[in-house]
Amino acid sequence: MQRTLIFTALFAASSLFFAQASQAEESPAFVARNAAIAQQQQQAQAEAVAAQKAAEQNAQDS
Repeated sequence: MQRTLIFTALFAASSLFFAQASQAEESPAFVARNAAIAQQQQQAQAEAVAAQKAAEQNAQDS
């Protein structure tokens, strides 16, 4: 009986923790920060692709 109560209490506490985390994900500051990070990653990827194409072009020209 006592193990069941402990298990139930731990399950309820972990559920509450994840519920709070999911609410934080919806905050405007969180969304804005993730959008800025995604934009930086896209820009870095575009620069890497451009650098790779330039290196391939130089290799073909040589």
